[in-house]
Amino acid sequence: MGALHEPIAAEQLFATHQKRIELVRQCANENTEAEFARKWLSVLRRCAVWFSSMPLSPDLHCEPGGAFRATIESTFYAMRLAGGQKFAADLTSDKRRRLEPQYNFAVFLATACSRLDEPFRHFEFVRQSDQEKWNPAAHGAFGAWVGTGSYAVLRRATPLKNERMRTAMLGQTVITLDLLAGLDTAVHSDLFNAINPERSPQGFEALVHKVVRQAMDVAVDFERKAQREVFAPVKFDVPSAVHVALALEPQIVSPEAPPASPQASASTPQAAASTQHGAASTQQAAASSPQGPDTTAAAGAGPQNSGVDVSSHDTQPVPTAAPQLSQQLRDALAAAAAQPASASMAPQRPAAVDPAAAGGQSRRSASASGPTDEDLNQVLGPGASMLKEFFKALAGDVTSGKAKVVWEEKGLAVQKRLVGAYGMTSDTLVEQLKKRSLLLRAHGNDICILERAGALISERPAS
Repeated sequence: MGALHEPIAAEQLFATHQKRIELVRQCANENTEAEFARKWLSVLRRCAVWFSSMPLSPDLHCEPGGAFRATIESTFYAMRLAGGQKFAADLTSDKRRRLEPQYNFAVFLATACSRLDEPFRHFEFVRQSDQEKWNPAAHGAFGAWVGTGSYAVLRRATPLKNERMRTAMLGQTVITLDLLAGLDTAVHSDLFNAINPERSPQGFEALVHKVVRQAMDVAVDFERKAQREVFAPVKFDVPSAVHVALALEPQIVSPEAPPASPQASASTPQAAASTQHGAASTQQAAASSPQGPDTTAAAGAGPQNSGVDVSSHDTQPVPTAAPQLSQQLRDALAAAAAQPASASMAPQRPAAVDPAAAGGQSRRSASASGPTDEDLNQVLGPGASMLKEFFKALAGDVTSGKAKVVWEEKGLAVQKRLVGAYGMTSDTLVEQLKKRSLLLRAHGNDICILERAGALISERPAS
């Protein structure tokens, strides 16, 4: 028997994955918060009760609560992919405009249900209170069945086979009748066919099923990259530790001698006592601060030796000792100053760099490497976030030399095999460009984009 596990409440899962839920909210694009809660949050909440703290599989999303995390990520990827698709393309524009929101919601529902059976295929869950094993067909949601008691997780020697009927039956606990009431019959058919845990297409594949399957593949791919710690490199320069230290080095300022005041006097004992205290503080600061000969002389020529009455400084702050640099920082500064210099040039102290200014320059250089949001909105129009991100990513790679495009007489030619590297198929790109009348041609291995849109990716060279 393995280690015991504790269930996780739905509210705690929501609090843990709040940022991912916000991404789903953006893709849902509902008019009111109440409608989003009724249609979308209710499904995710029932998924949270269903999975509780179960892992998804031994290899992927295997932490406590991993099954629910995989569900949210898959739904988000599916909705992003659905935004670039053209559902019901054989219908008129009026019917397609009415059905497209329904198809987007159907993609969300099918993706949320396609993983309901995955933990049960790989594990056996044993409740510790009565040593009973969980059976989803008989007991329903795991969170409601296990309650607040602990449970054990046993890995099956051989995972159970994928069964579409069992997965569709479990989907009835997540998709309620009120959510299906607003969908047309054609959307119902594609929704039920898309609830399929298989990772490969089986014969004819409807567009909804294709989007759901691709979204699940994207979630698996990102999870494997995260396990291998494959992350995108940082695209801005970070200031060196020495430059940051020089920028933050404290500046020592010597106190100025106050002007003589004939009215000031030390006639009272309190004034005399404060004068002695101020002189002692000044001597202590001069002895403890690492000042050079000039600053020491300036301190010696202060109020104590000038013959000026300093009783008027009772209400002014007394100079304190300057902050000391750590030994590690002094060693780093000494090593930077000891670097070999040329024979004609004396060793120079590295110029101080403001980290905030350095960050601003990096951001400006990063924004200059691609089109701005205003330019994208002006040419591509509102919406189509997936197409805009494709233009930004391709423009950045063209600027850095990682991707190559060719300017022709009337537009910019992009190879079709290059499009797939940015999370978009060439067919999707062609459809999106056709909608906006930005496609010049799409024959052979190239996609030619009109000049005003191609200029967002690469500037036309001067002839």
